[in-house]
Amino acid sequence: MNKIFLVIKREYLSRVRKKSFIIMTIAAPLLISAFYGIIIYFAINRDIGESEKRIYVADQSGAYTAKLNSKETIKFIYGDVTDEKNIKTFLEEGNYYALLTLHDSALHKIDLVAVDQPSLTTVSYIETQLADVLKKRKLEHIGVTASQIEEVNNVHIRINTAKATETGAKSSSAAASSAIGFAAALLIYMFIFLYGVQVMRGVIEEKTNRIVEVIISSLKPFELMMGKIIGIALVGLTQFIIWMGLIALLGGGTSGMMASQMTVSPEAQGALAQSGNDMSESGSFITALLSFNYTYLASVFLFYFITGYLFYGALFAAIGSAVDNETDTQQFMLPVTMPLVLAIVLAQSAVISNPNGVMAFWLSIIPFTSPVVMMVRMPFGVPNWELFLSMGCMIAGFIFTVWLAGRIYRIGILMYGKKPSYKEIGKWLFAKG
Repeated sequence: MNKIFLVIKREYLSRVRKKSFIIMTIAAPLLISAFYGIIIYFAINRDIGESEKRIYVADQSGAYTAKLNSKETIKFIYGDVTDEKNIKTFLEEGNYYALLTLHDSALHKIDLVAVDQPSLTTVSYIETQLADVLKKRKLEHIGVTASQIEEVNNVHIRINTAKATETGAKSSSAAASSAIGFAAALLIYMFIFLYGVQVMRGVIEEKTNRIVEVIISSLKPFELMMGKIIGIALVGLTQFIIWMGLIALLGGGTSGMMASQMTVSPEAQGALAQSGNDMSESGSFITALLSFNYTYLASVFLFYFITGYLFYGALFAAIGSAVDNETDTQQFMLPVTMPLVLAIVLAQSAVISNPNGVMAFWLSIIPFTSPVVMMVRMPFGVPNWELFLSMGCMIAGFIFTVWLAGRIYRIGILMYGKKPSYKEIGKWLFAKG
């Protein structure tokens, strides 16, 4: 056991002292926060830096004249039909962005001609404006007044969801549960791949440099394998804890910056004034987020975070010991990584849509998929017996993969110049010695 600790210490210190580790540990949260900060900023201020688009509307029916709502970046100007043969000259001389021709009041034919290719957002905005006016005209034609139309348009339905508990109804939100569950599952998925591959590469490097021949003269191959797996796991946990702390700090700063610099257009202000219901929905989402037992979720997350890595880390170590270079790992990587990829794909579709279904249950019990799927299910509520069964299977699965990897590792680590087949690896499992 003491020798395993020595290997753990060596693996841990040799990696955390590298400049690349220090740079990535500090730079990654900065880059992630900056990346999402930029996305949020431009999502809120999507029209920033965009010049005004003057659109000349040639309404042949007259039904839409002066009825399309302009905004900061799109201004509608109405006039007579222009000569279609000299449209480009007309647009350039009048400094128009495009010519919108409405051939009839029913909008059976609409032409939008621009000097440059019109953007999708511009076309979408024009379509929305035309559809609103046409809808209003049709309703008025059958005797519906403007006030009645406004009343119908302002109808909103919002259901307050809650979960029945022993102490009463507890506020819940499917969106909040999905967001937390999938975020936790994605973290585990990324951690397993990122550090599992590091284990494999470390084994291949030691094997290629023949360092392993010297190392195993003083300790058993199994001790070397376990020390390497656990050591890299501690490196990952260290980096993860630092990342979470920095992202939390930077995320708060980014949110403050976004709030202080946020600009809302008059159109958006009007929409916000009429969307109190939407604000209420956001409030319910935040309330649901705050209502989760994060201590409980964090403890379950930590269990699957560690056992999931150890489960797959042992398999990655076995793959590394069986080959001489990284290019030879492809044939062995697919059957190992496919269940994990399948888990994350199903987690964002079938599991989230039915977290208590038969598929979700079995995927959260099978060790190959349970670290990802169980975390998706947790915010929705999982019976204790299912959780304990999943944890028990995960521990049993980890013990099995460690035994399996140990049998492969002890022989594969000293094999050179030969690409083993599945049949040969099968023989290693039952070889004596």
